Amino acid sequence: MRYEKERNFKFIDQAGREVKIKGKIDKVISLWPEATRVLFALGANEKIVGLDSDSKKCPILERVFPKIKGIAEVGSTSKGTMSIERIVELRPDIIFIRTDDSEIANRIYEASGIPVVCVRIHPPPRNRVSFDIVNIIAKIIGEEKRGLETRHYLEHRLSDITSVTTKILEHERPSVYQAFAFDLLKTIGYFDVLDLAGGKNVARGSKEAWYTVSLEDLVHWNPQIIILHGFGKYRPEDVYKNPDWQQIRAVREKRVYRLTLGWVGWDPGGFVINVMANAKAFHPDKFGFDVEKEGNKIFFRLYGVNDLTRKYSIN
Repeated sequence: MRYEKERNFKFIDQAGREVKIKGKIDKVISLWPEATRVLFALGANEKIVGLDSDSKKCPILERVFPKIKGIAEVGSTSKGTMSIERIVELRPDIIFIRTDDSEIANRIYEASGIPVVCVRIHPPPRNRVSFDIVNIIAKIIGEEKRGLETRHYLEHRLSDITSVTTKILEHERPSVYQAFAFDLLKTIGYFDVLDLAGGKNVARGSKEAWYTVSLEDLVHWNPQIIILHGFGKYRPEDVYKNPDWQQIRAVREKRVYRLTLGWVGWDPGGFVINVMANAKAFHPDKFGFDVEKEGNKIFFRLYGVNDLTRKYSIN
């Protein structure tokens, strides 16, 4: 394990909490897959001594770092299985957790004195995509240069798409319905991927993350495109064969796509790839790139592994 110099500073994390960093950051615990993926992208694999259960099951991380199976599991905050006792036993220098769990972060700190940092790719209050998470983690672990380079790369690749889509007029943007992984009648009220890719979310307006709608709602919205969750159980054929969905325009015109979507939180590169894949589906006349090829370039830049996009579905 690489020996780190002393870190000594304080800052406000993405949940608005003041965090003081003091000492060497040699041992890290991540309780949120988004933070875990950033740690891997920054080359901090060997610093990780404990992970939440979702990080350990992430199919991308399993492929990138097979040794992840040997890292201690400390449970899950979202499932209520996290063990503060186990975390303390591992004696980490820093802990990363999602912004939604700020109260849990405070409890961990009060019980252990270990600094806990709340991060997210879509931080509150705006819940819009931000790669600040990369810089925050990079500074804490002493990888500021690599963090800056990684962030600039991600922002550049995203701007390749948005420089085109921001110029698309409202009437040229297709109406889109995003389906949940395991329930086709569950959708998301705000999803910036669809906006950035040049589409219009038919469910926009609800403040809920994922919520249930009726078939009547879907028929009324009559979306031009339906997007299925890439890690879900449904494929376009399942929708095309469903007699109840035949009156929906996207089904009639065979514009149902199964695209990569985040697996328990976002992968920083996966977010960019998802925008890229949606933009190509929405506006094939404006984007001539090969999504799989470009997606593999992004994953290779972050993780040094080829063919991740093929394995994790864009079809």
